[in-house]
Amino acid sequence: MPLDWRAALTRDGHRVVLSGLPIAMHCHHYSINLQKMLEETLGSQGVELLFRSAEEASFLGFRSILRQYPKIRTIQSKLELASTIYQNCGMGIIHFQQIGPKGGVIESPSTHHVTGWLAKHGGRLTPGCHFSRGWIAGVLETIYGKSPGFYLVKELACKMTREPKCVFEVREA
Repeated sequence: MPLDWRAALTRDGHRVVLSGLPIAMHCHHYSINLQKMLEETLGSQGVELLFRSAEEASFLGFRSILRQYPKIRTIQSKLELASTIYQNCGMGIIHFQQIGPKGGVIESPSTHHVTGWLAKHGGRLTPGCHFSRGWIAGVLETIYGKSPGFYLVKELACKMTREPKCVFEVREA
């Protein structure tokens, strides 16, 4: 059974719903200012909070979606679904081409957070896709049947630092 996006991604009044789960979609102003505030006030603890929040939300949300679509069984199909959800929810483009249960490399040529950060604050000196790192960890933990916290995701290159694309390294924690 193919995923029917018109039925899966809907509105319930003012809420956006993905496969029965309410989701939050924020503009880049909110997302980037939240990140900047967390980094400036809490430092590395703020970065970790953003990462873990995104990890937990994507872990629970993606697990729920896969339960609703039991015919999506192969790893490749699950990775393709994750990539499609990332794009359909306006987070950007992500390629899971070099990934396996022990980790790998993931690339993103465009994300909502990068576009927002560059528009509001210009470039950075350090990688800043903490939300994407957490989101990647959560969906991979769901896909490979691991618990949250299993994967570390490090950003090797970031468009916020004027690299041509964001590159993430995934490995076991």
